[in-house]
Amino acid sequence: MANFKTHLIGATLVSGAATTAALSVGLTPFSQTPFLFGLGVAGGLMPDLDADNSTPIRLAFTALGLIGAFGAVFYALGRGQFSIAELFLLGLGAFLAIRFGILELFLRLTEHRGVFHSLLAVLCFTLATASASYHLAGSNSTLAWLHGLLLGLGYLTHLILDELFSVDLKGRTLKRSFGTALKPIDFKNLKASLLMGLVTVGLAATLPEPALLAKPAHARHLYAAFKARLWPQGSWFAGLWPKVPSIDR
Repeated sequence: MANFKTHLIGATLVSGAATTAALSVGLTPFSQTPFLFGLGVAGGLMPDLDADNSTPIRLAFTALGLIGAFGAVFYALGRGQFSIAELFLLGLGAFLAIRFGILELFLRLTEHRGVFHSLLAVLCFTLATASASYHLAGSNSTLAWLHGLLLGLGYLTHLILDELFSVDLKGRTLKRSFGTALKPIDFKNLKASLLMGLVTVGLAATLPEPALLAKPAHARHLYAAFKARLWPQGSWFAGLWPKVPSIDR
C-alpha cells in the first residue's frame, strides 16, 4: 500500500501533466489551471478518507467544520439580531459537531479500503464534482466536466498506486492487499456500495450536457491539436531566450 507521500507525488505528476495538456489544446483558460491542478491533487488523496488515522480525513473534516461554522453564523444573521457571543457559540458548536461528532460517526460506518477504494467511488466523485461545478460554481458544461475528470483522474491514480504497491517485485508475490483498491464495488459492504450506487444514479439527473468533450468531431480536433503541440515545430525552446542582436562589422 502506497503511503501519503507517494500518493501526493503521484497525484501531483499526473494532475500537472493532464492540466498542461488541457491548456495546450485550448480546453481551459490559463486562469483555471491552478484550480484544475488542485482538484487532481485533491482527488489523489481522497480515497484515504476512510482511514481512521489518515491526514486527508482530518483535514477534510476540519475544512467542513469551518465551512459549517460560518454557514451557521450566516444563517443566524439572516434570521435576526444576535450578539457576538451568541454567534461565536453557534459557530463553535457547528464546528465541534462536524469536526468531532460527524467525523466519529463517519469513521465507525466506514472501513479502510472499503467502498472509497473502488471504481464506483471514482465515478461517483467525478459526477459529483462535475455537477457541483456546473450548478454551484456556475461553470460552463465543458469546464464542469474538466473539473470532474481531473478529480476523477487523481482519484484513479491513487487506486492504481495502491495496487502497484501490493505487488512484491523482489519476491514475485502478491500481498494480501492486492485487489482491494481497483475493485468495481465493495463486495464486503454491499449496503455501502448500494448507497453509493444510488447516489451515483441520482447524480445523473443533475449533470451538465456532455459538452464538446463527447462529440466525435471535437474529439478529433482535440487530438489533432494535441498532436500538433506535442513536439516543437522548429528548434527546441525557440523563443525562450531573447535573441542577441548581431553586430555588423
